[in-house]
Amino acid sequence: MKSLKYNRLIKIFNSLNETISEITGLITNTQCVVCGDESNGHRLCERCLELTHAPPSTVTLIHRGLEIYYFGIYKELLRDFILSYKYQNHDSLHKEFAQMIARTIKFNHLDFDYITYVPATKSAKKKRGYDHMNLIAKRISKMLDIPFVQTMKAVRETDQLIAKNREEAVKGKFILLDNLPNFSTKSILIIDDVYTSGSTMREAIKTLEYLKPKEVIPIVIAMNRG
Repeated sequence: MKSLKYNRLIKIFNSLNETISEITGLITNTQCVVCGDESNGHRLCERCLELTHAPPSTVTLIHRGLEIYYFGIYKELLRDFILSYKYQNHDSLHKEFAQMIARTIKFNHLDFDYITYVPATKSAKKKRGYDHMNLIAKRISKMLDIPFVQTMKAVRETDQLIAKNREEAVKGKFILLDNLPNFSTKSILIIDDVYTSGSTMREAIKTLEYLKPKEVIPIVIAMNRG
């Protein structure tokens, strides 16, 4: 009788041990959501995590009279971060991007009254399931305790195949929303993900200028020099 009880206990112990090993394997052998490397139970591997704590760019870009603040260059790991966030449904990465932009804001000693963002098109939001810059802007607002305002929406899809150039493709892309605050003596920070030609950001700023703000400050996650 004692022998049977002992054997049952051994079987139970072995079964529990196998279950624990399987769970441990699942936890410790996870892959990084950005690069796919082993991440030991975390969303990000050590290399990708280091990027989220990296210092921002120490310079700005003056492009056609517009000064652009940015965290880093659109290449390698930062590019993988952005692509993973936008196209692989890793919406939780908005927290890391918010940290990147917040550090860029603090490094450049930027002072502003409101934060807004360049909105995604209807088709992009439907495909993605979320407006990627909306999540980031709201997160930064909470981090810095500065009011977030959704100022505009995209009413036109960007069709670069039909348009002669990028500026024509984004012309009239945004309209202001109703019941917005009085911005006449206020500064607005507007954020976007990547600055390439600048046409989208310029069109968004042009839309905001109808509100006659004191200043519009553009900042992006990455500068695309290619």
